[in-house]
Amino acid sequence: MIENNIYLSWPNEHRRWWGPGGHGYAKRIADSGRYKEAQALEICTPAMLGRRCDRPLPEMPVPLKLVNFAVERSKALSPGYNPEPLP
Repeated sequence: MIENNIYLSWPNEHRRWWGPGGHGYAKRIADSGRYKEAQALEICTPAMLGRRCDRPLPEMPVPLKLVNFAVERSKALSPGYNPEPLP
């Protein structure tokens, strides 16, 4: 799968990724939903509109390529660390 323009949605309240099709939540990246940028923004925007300025964003669209980079970087920096397998 090409990673460009593919996003995951992270709601801080649930501390889990949005599930596929915008239903439920997933602990593992591999089980999370994949969304185009516009879909991810549509999911996250309602929660962001009501946030207080002194709080972190309640939901964030996160590019899949950034998630994959962070996982690979963690593995490189911590030999023996084996986070969940990437999709």
